[in-house]
Amino acid sequence: MPKNRQGNNKLEPAAEASANANLADDADINDQHVVLNAIASLKQDLVAKIEEKAIAQLTEPQIQTTQIRTELRSVVEQVNKIIEVTEGRVSELEAEVSNHSDSITCMTSDVTGMKKELATLRDRCEDLEARSRRCNIRIIGVKEGREHGKHPSQFVADMLKVSLGLDKPPTLDRVHRALRSRATPDGLPPRAFIVKCHYLSEKESLVKKAIEMKSVTTPDGDQMRLLPDFTQAVSKQRAAFTEVRGLLRNCEGVRYGLKYPAILMITTSGGHEATFSDPKLAKEFVLNKVVRKAS
Repeated sequence: MPKNRQGNNKLEPAAEASANANLADDADINDQHVVLNAIASLKQDLVAKIEEKAIAQLTEPQIQTTQIRTELRSVVEQVNKIIEVTEGRVSELEAEVSNHSDSITCMTSDVTGMKKELATLRDRCEDLEARSRRCNIRIIGVKEGREHGKHPSQFVADMLKVSLGLDKPPTLDRVHRALRSRATPDGLPPRAFIVKCHYLSEKESLVKKAIEMKSVTTPDGDQMRLLPDFTQAVSKQRAAFTEVRGLLRNCEGVRYGLKYPAILMITTSGGHEATFSDPKLAKEFVLNKVVRKAS
């Protein structure tokens, strides 16, 4: 009996050591499970956070895109409204332009017709005024006041009779001074006499007689000139030939004259005749055909 107890006592420490070893292994295993569980939990937390951030990052652009789309739609709607209003205004303007274009076409036609009519009326008025002056004479050079105390018609008739050496005084309907300011001592020339003869033939003979005499002196000693009474337009046209007539005046053997209303007739020394209504063409002809040959 005592031997068995000793043997059992030897086995008990070994069993305890084995049990302790098993307990230690179980503790290690438990610790490993705890660590693995902690790692798994951390992994899940990390994955969840990553997913949240990813979702947030994906959601934010979508929200921004949605906002941008909303703003773009609002802007597009405003632009469309503006375009509609503009198109309406453009349509109205096109209609108005079309109406105005038609009106302008009609007015252009009317203005063209009125211009032609105005030109015709001007020509007729010019012709009527010229016809009303056919029997008129302008007497230039008689000093102011010579006719004082006498009737102008009688004074001029007697003056013409004496100055031109006529058999009897001409028959005059009306006589008056030109309608402008009186002559002054500072050199302003005396006003011309406007004389209306009763007969056209008598008027022409008076002018012709004055041209033949070249220099006409009144009984009071005034040097006077007798000129036809042309209208203002005709006078300007005839005055445009003054330079050409000055050139012809120095050419020997050349005859020239102004035909009514303003046509220059030239007969060269060789018998060549030419007529001009343009002063520039007349000057070129005189310089090239008349003056050059004479020199």
